[in-house]
Amino acid sequence: MPAKQWNLQRLLSESSYWRSCVIISAAHLDLFDWLGEREKTPSALAAQFGGSGAAWEIFLDALCAMGLLRKRGQRYANTRASARYLRGGAKTFLLPGYDAWSAWGGLAFALSEGRRPGIQKPFFSDRRKAERLLRGLDLHAQEIAPILIRNLSLSRCRKLLDVGGGLGTYSIAFCRFYPRLQATLVEHPAISPLARRAVRDAGLAKRVRVIGMDFSRGTLPRGFDAVFLSNVLHARGVDENRSLLRRLYGCLNPNGQLILRDIFMNRDRTEPEWGALFSVLLLLHTPQGRCYTLDEILRWLRQAGFSDISRPFPSSSLPFDPDAILVARKFTKLKGTARRQKSKAESPA
Repeated sequence: MPAKQWNLQRLLSESSYWRSCVIISAAHLDLFDWLGEREKTPSALAAQFGGSGAAWEIFLDALCAMGLLRKRGQRYANTRASARYLRGGAKTFLLPGYDAWSAWGGLAFALSEGRRPGIQKPFFSDRRKAERLLRGLDLHAQEIAPILIRNLSLSRCRKLLDVGGGLGTYSIAFCRFYPRLQATLVEHPAISPLARRAVRDAGLAKRVRVIGMDFSRGTLPRGFDAVFLSNVLHARGVDENRSLLRRLYGCLNPNGQLILRDIFMNRDRTEPEWGALFSVLLLLHTPQGRCYTLDEILRWLRQAGFSDISRPFPSSSLPFDPDAILVARKFTKLKGTARRQKSKAESPA
């Protein structure tokens, strides 16, 4: 069926959240990790996690029906799929979905009340939830980064500023690919200790400097050949984004480049579909965030002083990566002026 065509069967299928609730709950409980390579009974799960064996049997049977567990008699075990995708770090991408449940349940209330639930507190106010979200983003970034790097050229870049870079996955990847590159990662003080640990674990503490600060308000360092801004704009309001892009322009050396990675919506804000739905999530979790149109972002870049802005191109083309890349440059007249002065000086009298 074409993506935009609906019938009763599709409406019932798309509005059913039963499967996602079962999968995310199992991941949240570390069920697949606990099962490991062995078969377990419902009573063993009740002894480990609490509750009754009868309730666990119902839950485990549902996972078997979905093909994520196998059953032999009264014993349950992981399938190849659950062992590969839902154990250890592989399940990290599911856990933020568990944290978002209560907000999604309040969507109708938020709309009718005209009040964003995310205004109450930032996501990093709960350290455990923040770390789960960052680990999930890190898992995605580890897959995306090798492809993204091949689509960019930083061979002439010696100093990179990564603003809002989370655990530093992209800074680490850039520095590994470009051995002469030095990176500075700016992240909120609540997140920066996690980033420092990730950079240290990667063996790049001497090449990736981590600064803990609120980059929305603090004074950003200057003197960089490139700035990398990934998935920052959609979490903020219009005025804050305009201000941030102006300040990032000031961070760049002459002829430096801003690498902007985000979701760019069409003029109607109806495509891509993922971005339109993600904007609803941002409505629930941020004070002013939404996915912005390409025209809006281009206008902000030009107002900030950037020029020679590239056409957007896919970040990676991976199925779970809806983002695109824009590259904008900070051109100054100094270089051209100096060249003209030199030409005059060398011309015969």
